[in-house]
Amino acid sequence: MLVIVALLSFGLSFIFAMGGVGGALALVPALMAIGIPGGIARPIGLLVNTVSLGAGTIYNLRAGKFKIGAWWPVVLFSLPAAPIGAWCSTRIPQDMLAAFLALFMVGSGCLMFLPNRTTLKKARVACSPVCGASLGATSGVIGGMLGVGGGGVIVPVLYGMGFRSHHIAMVTALVVPFASFTGFIAYAAMGSMTLDTVAVASLAALAGGILGTKVMHRIDQLRVKQLLALTLIVSGVRLLWKLLS
Repeated sequence: MLVIVALLSFGLSFIFAMGGVGGALALVPALMAIGIPGGIARPIGLLVNTVSLGAGTIYNLRAGKFKIGAWWPVVLFSLPAAPIGAWCSTRIPQDMLAAFLALFMVGSGCLMFLPNRTTLKKARVACSPVCGASLGATSGVIGGMLGVGGGGVIVPVLYGMGFRSHHIAMVTALVVPFASFTGFIAYAAMGSMTLDTVAVASLAALAGGILGTKVMHRIDQLRVKQLLALTLIVSGVRLLWKLLS
């Protein structure tokens, strides 16, 4: 079981780090599919996001590829929101949470397939503090509740607002680790984790996240976005099918 967890954590962290999303969005349902309860899969997913995207953000900042700038409200408001979402997950039936996660994955994947007609000259580079705060709070609650870190909220929203794919990937890689970490701490405080599984998943995610972030700057982000969208849709439909059957 631990070998499967390690392979899933490494592979999904590598693939999703290339788009700045974090592998938890696909890792949580994958872990649930191999028999790990949702209450354990969610904190594992959040820790994987923290480790993989945190390493990617450090790389981006040190290399001078991204500056925090006006994005601090998104980070700030996501920090308390994620633990609130984690607490909400204990008050909602597990099948309902799984169905919400599946629909969320399919919806996010479909939105990512929408064409982006933003040109380089018209592309946005920042959002207002109010917009950032709202986005941080919303993504934090949903990410903490589902154990996915909020990248599935941030990516389609910023994409619809006219940001370039490459910029979105770096913004998400900045925001998601912070919300994921506070969400993970909330789950740990509630006793929802197993140390051996968490250790294996985090180490594998660290390697996958660093490698994926380095590859991010060398490949076409449009192709990455399409791959991530397809992965989310297929995984979401599979989870829905399992719930309905």
